Amino acid sequence: MIYVDVNIWDVIVTMFGIIIILFISRHIQKKNINKYPEYRYYSRGIFFKLILGLFLCLIYIYYYTYGDTIDYWRGSLDLSELLTTKPEVYFSILFGNISFENYCQFKHYHEWYYMYRDPNSYAIIRFNSLLAPFSFNSYFVMTILLASLSYIGIWKLFRLFYNEFSEIGKYLAFAFLFVPSVAFWGSGIMKDTYTFSATCWLVYSFYKVFIHKEKILPNVIAIIVMSYILLSTRPFMLYICIVSIILMLTHHYLISVKGGFIKAISLVVIVVVFWGGGILLLTYLSKTAGGAYSTIDTMLEKAVITQQDLSREYYGKNSFDIGAFEPSLPGILSKAPVAINAGLYYPYIWKTRNAVMLISGLENLFLLLLSLYVLVLIIVAIFKIGPRYMLKTLFNHPLVIFSLSYAIPFAFMVGLTTANYGALVRYKIPLIPFFLSSLFIIINRFNKQREKHITK
Repeated sequence: MIYVDVNIWDVIVTMFGIIIILFISRHIQKKNINKYPEYRYYSRGIFFKLILGLFLCLIYIYYYTYGDTIDYWRGSLDLSELLTTKPEVYFSILFGNISFENYCQFKHYHEWYYMYRDPNSYAIIRFNSLLAPFSFNSYFVMTILLASLSYIGIWKLFRLFYNEFSEIGKYLAFAFLFVPSVAFWGSGIMKDTYTFSATCWLVYSFYKVFIHKEKILPNVIAIIVMSYILLSTRPFMLYICIVSIILMLTHHYLISVKGGFIKAISLVVIVVVFWGGGILLLTYLSKTAGGAYSTIDTMLEKAVITQQDLSREYYGKNSFDIGAFEPSLPGILSKAPVAINAGLYYPYIWKTRNAVMLISGLENLFLLLLSLYVLVLIIVAIFKIGPRYMLKTLFNHPLVIFSLSYAIPFAFMVGLTTANYGALVRYKIPLIPFFLSSLFIIINRFNKQREKHITK
């Protein structure tokens, strides 16, 4: 079990690091704010992320006293040491060769060895070892460095949404930058920090390449790098993301084409290029990921095993049960309603057991009430104006298509495989900004269309 020994040196270098980061962020904000009004949120967003990242550190040091995040930190320092002593071994491990022979090159047995045996977990140590030389061996400094770098992908996607829906900019800023649980769990030395930022950057780059057709080369490079991060840490997130991106691009190109005959031809081309290519890509990625993520059958079996493990008695009142299911497609789909509900809205506020859970419970209550409000708007629109208007309002923008087609399947997956509230609040953070922003966009569009309908 690895503990963190906090001393005055940690406090000094951490404060100094925060000052430097905030100074740079203020400079970036002042440089861009006159031309891009969304930059008024830039410094506040990164400050919020830094503060909650440090709060996560303190929770794990003084409340839990241990945890994966601390093991990731220690493992990153140990791996980084090989850069000066055995650089050939360091680079071999950095690029994914986590063999037992390479492990023997470490000085002695380490308590993070359980992560070394899990490629998806050890990927965080590999990635984080790049930050270790700049961290002064400080758990806090490494945290604020990672929090700052992960902010880049989130900020890029926020700007994309803001430029498309600037009239609700403050709501989008809340969805992407200021949701407490997202900033808390998405700022520490954890998988969630990498996966959330990588997802945001991946969607942004795909949108820029295929819809805006801007900065093709740097965005293609970003797509490759972010895909590698997701494939190395949580492959299922990459699979869901790719399918949702294909849906988004299909929608975009179909509504861009005018004329029935040309649209029919375009549909054939889209099916062949996007969906055929997507299936081939997913097949290749699943083989590359290997293990439990290599086939549908192995993923179904992993879902059952994970759900059963997290619902065991030693989790006590911190667990929930959606019921047993068979590792088959019909068995899993039968749990779709309850799993999606769990992924989107659990833990309910009356199920919270501590302050951290209470914050998540309040967020989920807000998300539930907002969802019910959107449902009421949809029902009213169907009866007063018609289903065609309702569908047009809901699905008339590719970013809304992506957000809903990503958030709901993601909620299904985490609700299905996660029977522990503590794990659930972490795993679900990537879906929250997408789902929340799509609700804000839908409400705004309903209101605008209603105003037009009233004035006619």
